[in-house]
Amino acid sequence: MEQALVFVSIVLGVAVAFELEHLNKLLRAGNVKWHWAQPLFALLVLMTIMSFWWMLASSDDRGEVTLAAFLPIMWVLVLLNLLAAASLPDHVPEGGIDLAKYYQENRRYLWGLYFLIVAPLGINWIIVGFRRSEDFWDILPYLATELLPMTVVAAMIFAKRWSHVAIGFAAMGLVVAAWLTRAL
Repeated sequence: MEQALVFVSIVLGVAVAFELEHLNKLLRAGNVKWHWAQPLFALLVLMTIMSFWWMLASSDDRGEVTLAAFLPIMWVLVLLNLLAAASLPDHVPEGGIDLAKYYQENRRYLWGLYFLIVAPLGINWIIVGFRRSEDFWDILPYLATELLPMTVVAAMIFAKRWSHVAIGFAAMGLVVAAWLTRAL
C-alpha cells in the first residue's frame, strides 16, 4: 500500500495545484465579481482532497493492494481532479467573471461529480456497517454519518435559491467539522 499511497499523494497534489492555480488567476484578475458560494465550494473540494488522503494515510491496512482493489480509489482520484479543475474558473475573460453566475451555471456538474464520490463511499460504509452490526441500533451511526452527506449533495445539484445553497453548505460544514477530528 505504501507505493499506492505515494501515487495517491502525487495525483492529489495535482488536484490541489489545479485549485491553487485557478485561485491565483482569480486573485490577480481585477475584474472578478466575487460571490461566497464558489470559493466555499472550492474550499469544500480542498477539504475533501485532504480528508481522502488522510483516510488512506491513516489506514491500518499496509499490506499489498491489487489493481482491482485500487480501482475504486482511482475512481475517486479522477473525480477529485475533475472537481478541483472546475471548482474555480480556469480563466477570467476580458469582460470579467461573476462567480455567482459561474456557480449557477456549473452547480449541476460540480455537485454531480461530488455525488459520484460520496455515494459509492457512503454506500460502501453502510454495507460495512450492516456487516458489523448485530441489530438496528448498531447500524444507526453508519446510516447517520453517510445518509446526510449523500442527501445534501443530491439536493445541492438542484438547489438554485441562495438560501437553499447556504443551508446545504452549512450541512456540509458539519461533515467537514467531523473530518477535522480524524487523526493519523
